Amino acid sequence: MPTREIETRLVVHDAFNLGKRVFVPYIHKQSSPAEGQPKSIIDMLELRSAEEYESLGRDGWGIPTLPMDSVTSRPNCFGGEGLSEGSSVGMGENDGLDLIVMPGSVFDMHMGRVGHGKGFYDFFLQRYKENDDRGPRNGMPFLVGFALNEQILSSDQTVPRNASDWQLDALLSGHGRLLRGSQSTEIP
Repeated sequence: MPTREIETRLVVHDAFNLGKRVFVPYIHKQSSPAEGQPKSIIDMLELRSAEEYESLGRDGWGIPTLPMDSVTSRPNCFGGEGLSEGSSVGMGENDGLDLIVMPGSVFDMHMGRVGHGKGFYDFFLQRYKENDDRGPRNGMPFLVGFALNEQILSSDQTVPRNASDWQLDALLSGHGRLLRGSQSTEIP
């Protein structure tokens, strides 16, 4: 099994070439977590360019990571700047995300995923849903997993799930198969 995340460099470059805003996860410890909130959370902070992306250092998972001294001046996906500290104001019409590439260690054909056990993305998506003024799931980003074939369980197996887990909208396999619910499509 892989010990690092799947490379998304070309996706980032394509997004910038299409004129999209690109946000990357930034994991941080909250100074004063609210009751029931985890100590560490992720915020999605904006990248300035593909060149900046290429210059970023890598964390232990090989994920390009923003330098700590730059986070306070970056827009976050909730419509504010810098770290949200677990809260946010309601998102405006131009805020939010269209797509999130969801990391995972194991995926199933029913769009289930097992992350890396910290619940960062599940908690982030719950916060996102609670702060999205555009209605239930209407403004939610499209959730896609990128997986090596070895990370996808056979069709008769499922990953363990609980009420806080978010289901993917699509899964793209290493051999170019696009899975959406019960559908499977080969990508040329």
